[in-house]
This record gives sequence, C-alpha cells and structure tokens, in this order.
Amino acid sequence: MNGNQISPFEYVSILVSLILGLGITQILSAFSDLLYHYKKVKFYWPHSLWLVFVLFLHVQDWFITYQLRGKPEWNMPELLFVLLYPITLFVVAKMLLPTNDSEERINMKAFYFNQFPIIFFFTALSIISSILFNIFFLKINLWQQAPLFVFLIAMLVISFKKIEQETVHKILALAISLAAILSVVFENDTWVIN
Repeated sequence: MNGNQISPFEYVSILVSLILGLGITQILSAFSDLLYHYKKVKFYWPHSLWLVFVLFLHVQDWFITYQLRGKPEWNMPELLFVLLYPITLFVVAKMLLPTNDSEERINMKAFYFNQFPIIFFFTALSIISSILFNIFFLKINLWQQAPLFVFLIAMLVISFKKIEQETVHKILALAISLAAILSVVFENDTWVIN
C-alpha cells in the first residue's frame, strides 16, 4: 500500500470519529456552560449520571469501531449502518442538556423529567443498532447480548409509558453506571488498541 493512501477502514473511521466527536463536544460544551452558570443551576444526580454514561458510550463506540480495522472493503449500506449508532448517540447527547441559558434558573430535575421519553426512545434506537452491529459485524450471538435486551426493554417501557416515579429513574441511573463500570472491568480485552 502506498504510504499516502489510507485504508478503507481509516476512511470510514474518519466519519464515525467526526460524529462521535460532535457528541462528545456537545456533552462537554453544554455541561461546561451549566458549570459556568452554576449559581442558577440546580443539578440532579440521576441526570448527571446519564451525562457520564452517554459520554462513556461515545468513547466505547470509538473503541469498538476499531475492531473493524481488518474489514477490507465497505459499501454504502454498511457505512450508513455503522453510522446509525453514533448518530443516535449524538441525538441523545443533544437532548440531555438545555441549549438556551437565558432562563433565570435551570432545574435539571425538571429538565430531565421533561426530556426523558425522547432521550430513552433514542437510547432504545441506539441499543437496537448496537445489537444488530454486534450480530452482523462482530458475530456476537443473541444470548451474549441478553443485558442489552434488558436495557432495551427498560428504555422502551419507561419511554412509552412515561414512567415518572423518581425511584425508578434513580435505580436506572445507578444501574447504567454500574453496567459501564462492569463492562470496563470484565471486558478489559475489548478496551485495547494495538
């Protein structure tokens, strides 16, 4: 291969990285805006855990996409399919934080409960695309993805039934945080770039 030529994977990963970068930028920028105006913001810890979790998912996708580095060629449907997950993550990142800071006070609990149905719906879409990605690209069977199915069902039920019990949302925020930590601990071999 010519030293100036990039591989098909490198070409595809540029677009994936751009979208993931936009999502990460959205989270970091909007959250730092809230911190800048911290005197008029009332933070809500389950919402904050969701922010960290979605940031984690962006980084996780960047790591997992690297597993496709040996794929010798790509077609348009494959590219669009691989882009679906980072796109849904970007939408979730955008919906997680307010964009208008002209309000006198910002209550993140009220914001979270106003936004959670759409956030959870797009999270469910990202889970579906993740499951399909795991099947078609990483060759992971359905049984190994049982935790994703549980998470998918929880997202859909809470989203469509608009369950507003605070205890449910607190337990869910703790569960996603624990799942992220456990995935790093128990899937340490996945978190390698060589």
